[in-house]
Amino acid sequence: MRAYSKCVAGTSWDKLGQMDAAFEAVADSIRAAASEGGARLREFHNEDPVWRLVVGENYVDVTWDESKPDVFTVRAVRWVDDKPQYDTVGEFERDHDQSELKSLIAEGLAKASA
Repeated sequence: MRAYSKCVAGTSWDKLGQMDAAFEAVADSIRAAASEGGARLREFHNEDPVWRLVVGENYVDVTWDESKPDVFTVRAVRWVDDKPQYDTVGEFERDHDQSELKSLIAEGLAKASA
């Protein structure tokens, strides 16, 4: 568990280990999806509530927001003409089957690689 507090966009993250606890519930699925998709995984990218799966210059972010603590958002980002193109793939609710999250990530990786 982290012993620090970092301010991000005016929000004090992880005061009570919230990020760690949130991602602990889905960590195995994200790691498996990264491995299966041939992506490098950056946990807590820039120390934010984002796990980034990187493929080349493109990536898929799995983000968590304390205002919706049971929901993770999956977003694909690819660079076109030196500009990022964002595509929200979907949201995953923590109490759903983890295979749903893996499917969203796989879909995001496919979009990021397109």
